[in-house]
Amino acid sequence: MIKQLHAIGLALVAVAFAAGGTNAAPPIPIKFAPGSYGAVVDGKVVPGQALTTYSLKVGAGQLIIVTFTGAGAMRGSIQCPGGVGDGPWYGTGNTITATTAGTCDITVGANTMAADWTGGFTMAVLVH
Repeated sequence: MIKQLHAIGLALVAVAFAAGGTNAAPPIPIKFAPGSYGAVVDGKVVPGQALTTYSLKVGAGQLIIVTFTGAGAMRGSIQCPGGVGDGPWYGTGNTITATTAGTCDITVGANTMAADWTGGFTMAVLVH
């Protein structure tokens, strides 16, 4: 009986973890036009999804500049290989230098510490 209760408890924990941890959408890749060093991305804040995550391939030592504006107060963050990251930042964006080549994740959307809002946003990413 104790083994059965333990197994049921572990199953409930696994279901709860899966429900909370696997529903996130995969990052949306940011691709630059040939010969370009930047891109502009339009996104949307919808009820239940205040933030969207994008992915960006960078080289070691590259400077990444992220700016954004939206229909309400914004926030963003970035996480790159080698444990380099920054955020959350509030307002209009930030700059970071990648120390290792690889894929950075940039998360941007509504500042949930400010008034709730839904609507569009625009993010510009430059890599130098």
